[in-house]
Amino acid sequence: MTSRLEDIARRKQALIDKAAAERADLARIYSEIKSPLALGSTLLGIGRALKTHPIVAAGVSSFLVSGYGGKLLKSTSELLKLWYLARPLWGWWQKRRSQKSEVRSQEIKKS
Repeated sequence: MTSRLEDIARRKQALIDKAAAERADLARIYSEIKSPLALGSTLLGIGRALKTHPIVAAGVSSFLVSGYGGKLLKSTSELLKLWYLARPLWGWWQKRRSQKSEVRSQEIKKS
């Protein structure tokens, strides 16, 4: 009887470990998917705002046509250059965060 209970306890622990590993994998995959979707949802929100507020859309278009758009585009291109420099650091930071979460999940699993 005791060996049967020990076998059940061993299988239960194996299932708990497997579930924790699957949760960690899902969290990692979700974080990889989340960043492109966040940009898409932001652009969609801006598009909806311009569609529902035509006066704002007209103001933005007249701002761009008046010549200030060139200055805005120049500063935007400078921001993009900065983003290209910061992107490797961002990737490193995200990997580091995901590794920390994996370590935490393993610590939780051990305790």
